[in-house]
Amino acid sequence: MTGCTLCPRACPVDRDHETGACDAGPGLLVGAIVVHRGEEPPLVTGQGSGAVFFSGCPLKCSFCQNRRISHEGAGTVITIEELARYLLTLQEHGCSNINLVSPTHFAPAIISAVTRARRLGLNLPVMLNSSGYESVPALKDWHGHASIFLMDLKYGDNETGRLLSRVSDYWDRAREAITYLWERYGELALDQNGAAVSGLIVRHLVLPGMRSNPFAVLEYLAGLSLDIPVSIMSQYNPCFYQGTAPEMGRPLLKEEYEAVLERACDMGFTTIFAQDLDAPGTYVPDFDSKKPFGDGLRIL
Repeated sequence: MTGCTLCPRACPVDRDHETGACDAGPGLLVGAIVVHRGEEPPLVTGQGSGAVFFSGCPLKCSFCQNRRISHEGAGTVITIEELARYLLTLQEHGCSNINLVSPTHFAPAIISAVTRARRLGLNLPVMLNSSGYESVPALKDWHGHASIFLMDLKYGDNETGRLLSRVSDYWDRAREAITYLWERYGELALDQNGAAVSGLIVRHLVLPGMRSNPFAVLEYLAGLSLDIPVSIMSQYNPCFYQGTAPEMGRPLLKEEYEAVLERACDMGFTTIFAQDLDAPGTYVPDFDSKKPFGDGLRIL
């Protein structure tokens, strides 16, 4: 991480001595480790998903509900050996996968921890749970270590990424990443219990006023394959927004969300995950709590 190139920003910093755009130094900074049930159904089969939430983020989304860890850096520094043991603990609690949430800026250390955990008996599929702002060379490093990819596709244009996440090339880099993952890992594969073991799911959070350009997102995904599972999310919560775009100061309207669901159905996607309209209140995390999501066992 000297001259860090782990995300598309490619900050020219030595993280042993300074931080880049992600605000992360050399140590593994973890916001929470939980048995989590707030993901799509194939990802929480059985006891739930073994989620490791990493602090810091290459993006600076002005509406992030994980701000406490992504922007403010709350968390605990742990070693590679400690992370490996935590992964085994999640397996012991019956989790159906290891869910690495926003891991990009710590990828080398996490991959080392996964490798050590495998040697000690970890046999769960590992999931990369990402903002979508990824480079293809960095994604290639996960080959043989992760098999499930839960990717955000936040915006259908670069300008909105600049306005809301402070990057000028989100749409370009996210499309490159998702195209690569689809071509390499393909359709979501399930075991006999309905738990995901490999493949790609793409998430899109619909923003008020269609600010996220959801129809462009759907058109791009349909051009790749209608067999890509799409998770269309309604959980935007305006109380987290810190910006000046007027439409972002209000909740998502029912008719806005339903219009996106209808378009996805009309286009013929074979798998669509949807949320209830009360999702903005249901999925608000509290990373200072013993139960950040209101349920589930907290390990760290």
